[in-house]
Amino acid sequence: MNVRFICITENSIDLAHRISALLEDDFFSADVDCVIEVMQYSDFKKYKKQIFGESDFLIFIMATGIVVRSIASLLVDKFSDPGVIVIDELGKNVISLLSGHMGGANEMTTTISKLISANPVITTATDVNGLGSFDMLVKMVDGCVKNLRALSLEINSKLLKRETIYLYVQSEFRGYYIDNPCIEGFCLFEKYEDIIAKFKGFSNKTIDESDNGDILVVVSDSVSLTRDLQKLNLRVIPVVPRKNVIGVGCKKDTDTNEFEKFIVKELVENDLIIDSLCCIGSIELKKEERCILDFSKKYGLEASFYKPEKIESVQDFYDKSEFVKKQVGVYSVAEPVCHIMCDGNIIVSKVKHNGITMAVGRKEK
Repeated sequence: MNVRFICITENSIDLAHRISALLEDDFFSADVDCVIEVMQYSDFKKYKKQIFGESDFLIFIMATGIVVRSIASLLVDKFSDPGVIVIDELGKNVISLLSGHMGGANEMTTTISKLISANPVITTATDVNGLGSFDMLVKMVDGCVKNLRALSLEINSKLLKRETIYLYVQSEFRGYYIDNPCIEGFCLFEKYEDIIAKFKGFSNKTIDESDNGDILVVVSDSVSLTRDLQKLNLRVIPVVPRKNVIGVGCKKDTDTNEFEKFIVKELVENDLIIDSLCCIGSIELKKEERCILDFSKKYGLEASFYKPEKIESVQDFYDKSEFVKKQVGVYSVAEPVCHIMCDGNIIVSKVKHNGITMAVGRKEK
């Protein structure tokens, strides 16, 4: 994550350094690789297109008017622009200017305001009305959603009109929403059975049809749960959390199609939507293995490769193979790598086929 403070005066530079030190201790989790930089406004102007595109947060300590004129030509949309915050040089007001929800500017504004005892200025309609929002609900689980832009506009508008939007969150993901304001205003179902009882009948509506009728947002990585709910007499909008990881091992030069076919088959058999994957991992020896790289690229997954010493630190939890040890230097690959990526929360133990092994884990909040 790249955070850049843009300053003009000496006072603003001092404030930027003070805030950056506080943020490192308070805002960023230990597993996030964060780079915080304090720079002069003159340098930003010179390289602003590059800096804007490479930053996750831009925090300007100067007048709002200067900021607006500086970045106006760079704006794309709230789903790709960085979070932009403006602070006066005395630190009295912290303004969420751009990408409040998806870019995280609202959350960052609130955090900085608390850290320096400033006044947070947030103007997003759902926030000022004490309501949650669909886009923030999606962001909390790095969700995969079709038509996110249109659905965010539609559902947030309905929330503002105090229309009923139902919500069901699979139990494994409820921790992301405990005491989280992003679901305020949604009508939450606690039990799957309660949904079935309320919406009997069949209609097979899709999310692209008319927006008339009841809407149910479903946060789930289960193939069967989402499929069954879509048979009910309401419009179901699936949000697939991208929190699952897959550890793999394979023989050298494994065919890409065979590798993909096996992975997809096992995911389906274990009732997991493939869009729920966020990363794939293996031993460092396999970092050039074409089938792994092709699968990672096709499904938009981060690929991580671990040194044998890292794998050895957790391999005693899993079955050992002398054959694998002779081949790659460790007793096992798929499960230990999966363990590393999900902190031991493995949900599908090792399965193998024709020289390919895989295990699936789920990241927990």
